[in-house]
Amino acid sequence: MSGFAALLGQGPKGLEAPSPVEFASLVPPPSPNTCLAAPPSHPGPKQVVAPVLAGTPEAVFERLLTLARGFPRTWQLAAWPERRQAQWVERSALNFPDIIVAECVATPEGSSLFLYSRSLLGYSDFGANRKRVERWLAALAALPAEPAPAPPPAPPSRFARRATEAAQGQRVLLAWNDARETPEIALGALAAGAAAVQVFSASRPDQADALLLEAGERLGLAAEAEAMVEARAAARDPLPPPLHADPGAWRAWWMRGSLDAPDLRERLPDMDLVLDGEDLARLDGDPPRRLMGLRATGATRLILRGSVVPMTEELAALGFDLWHAGELDAARAAALDAALRAEGVTLPQFAAFPGRLTREAAEAAHLAAPWWWFISEAALEEMLTEAGWRLQARERDGIALIVTAVA
Repeated sequence: MSGFAALLGQGPKGLEAPSPVEFASLVPPPSPNTCLAAPPSHPGPKQVVAPVLAGTPEAVFERLLTLARGFPRTWQLAAWPERRQAQWVERSALNFPDIIVAECVATPEGSSLFLYSRSLLGYSDFGANRKRVERWLAALAALPAEPAPAPPPAPPSRFARRATEAAQGQRVLLAWNDARETPEIALGALAAGAAAVQVFSASRPDQADALLLEAGERLGLAAEAEAMVEARAAARDPLPPPLHADPGAWRAWWMRGSLDAPDLRERLPDMDLVLDGEDLARLDGDPPRRLMGLRATGATRLILRGSVVPMTEELAALGFDLWHAGELDAARAAALDAALRAEGVTLPQFAAFPGRLTREAAEAAHLAAPWWWFISEAALEEMLTEAGWRLQARERDGIALIVTAVA
């Protein structure tokens, strides 16, 4: 249907039949006549950060539908309640049509939404779409809403269950930084009968003790959390601080330090089991080096979680093994994208960069935690072997692989 027909039409007349928008992979065109608002955690490009709103995504969607009915020269084109998505056309005073699409979603922060406004005619909109997006978001945020009931505690992940099952009688080291999951697994390990628990990562949250106590309240393990804070209170290191040391926090339950530290064994207590929930695919560093660092902790058993790309005939023909995002070409990127989509994983970086990706480009496109490493199961097993680990068991968890290895 021509732009001329869209301009002569009235209300929704003269427009093509709408279809749903896939916001997970949406990349707005380079022309300055669109505006996309997206939730804070959305890794793809966006011009506006959508607010976190009270209520469930379903409740937010109903409020948005009601709100849009009151906007002038605005007509609803379609709605897909199962997706919590709807589309509208808003015509200017001169009858120029703009399309608005919204989808309400649940995010780690709470309920939020995608809101996308684009002009059907012309190249530049002089900021009209951005103003519309900001106006809609402000009106939605101003609506009163019943506070959402507190959701029940999320069940532990498969990795967390596997980790706590193996913790009984063990001196356990947690070697990654996740402000929610790490305290939960530390407490779960203690409740499962671990002999000792220590967390060690490159960064330590400023409110580490508060995070542990909050997790204890949430999980019904408040006594264990308080005992852990008291037993491992931060104290000044009595030894001269080496280059990589973190003076004043080496005795804390959550220590800050590097797996590459030359004095790693001196800094850490004796450990039996090391747990690593860091995703090797998103690692800003070298996966083989990290696996060697985990071996250098002195633990004799490892449970590791990481994203692994399933091998396909197309990837095998291209010699897939261990690829870095900065070394991809169009053929490799397309084959990886197809293999991951078959597993329900869509990476915005492939749409934005159908080839190699640099850190500078990722930052400019506001890609949060892109995949830097694409790893096959065979490559992961080989890296473990080279680092001094012998693969003992593996378990699929969606796109992730949970492996158990022994030294």
